[in-house]
Amino acid sequence: MATQGQNGWTPGPRWPGRAEEKLDRGLVAGLLLEVLLDALPGSQPHQPSRDVIKSRLQRTLACRLAGLVTLDRFRTLMGSLEDSFALYYPLLSWAIRAAVPSGTEDRDPPGTAAARGGAGPALMEEPLEDWHRQHPGLLPSRPHRKLTWARLKEFLGITRGRWFGLKDFARHFGLERKTAWEYLRQWRQAGLLLHNQACSAAARYCLEDRFLRVRAEGLRRQLARELSDRPEGRSAAAADFLIATGGEPFWEDDGPAAPTPACRSEFLERLEAVGVLEVLSSSGPVRLLRLHPRWRREDD
Repeated sequence: MATQGQNGWTPGPRWPGRAEEKLDRGLVAGLLLEVLLDALPGSQPHQPSRDVIKSRLQRTLACRLAGLVTLDRFRTLMGSLEDSFALYYPLLSWAIRAAVPSGTEDRDPPGTAAARGGAGPALMEEPLEDWHRQHPGLLPSRPHRKLTWARLKEFLGITRGRWFGLKDFARHFGLERKTAWEYLRQWRQAGLLLHNQACSAAARYCLEDRFLRVRAEGLRRQLARELSDRPEGRSAAAADFLIATGGEPFWEDDGPAAPTPACRSEFLERLEAVGVLEVLSSSGPVRLLRLHPRWRREDD
């Protein structure tokens, strides 16, 4: 462990100088610096604790490396994180405190637990742009209008493939209900949106499956079958959460809402058992999970 010295810090553990280990340490140091800098100004009244910073570093490492390294390589990195963190945290946190004026406060890093599940995009950019080019007449062409292609993509990015209602859409764009409904109707016919076939206030829309990084339709059907014994709406809520992750890793305690942590763990273990989730890391008290590859479109 690192200890305080004359200049505020003394390095902690050291490792052999193999090239791969140096690369690992450099990667962790860079991401830790990013997490510490993200925690500088913000809305929370206290500097985040060491444990909070470490937890954020784990999340950042998981999200940045997902799909870029092998599973064995990822587990090696996560396993060495404790020693790397012990070395670099005292050094970097002391240097930042010395360089930044007092009075700065903590804020959550961008994308923290987006949808309580990951920080990356859930949408497929190219298919969306192709759809827009093929249907130029389905959006207002004048740039001053409330509804533009850029703003629509922003809204769809917020939904992240989850169901949304007519009221949500109308409120976001400041549209009258009838006008909003007409747009949604046209986009359904043009293959951009799906409808849940419910009527009136229960009607919901979501982005069509081919524009998502998760195979949403199949995942919803699978969860409906596997969770048929659960309270009504539980499978739909779980599907919305998992679709919104975009197939990126998430920590067990960031998983779908549950009455207690024990209930959440039991629920996620069931999804793992039926092939919906895979475990990326279980080296600590909280597991790192991700959708099984068969549900992730980017793995094609």
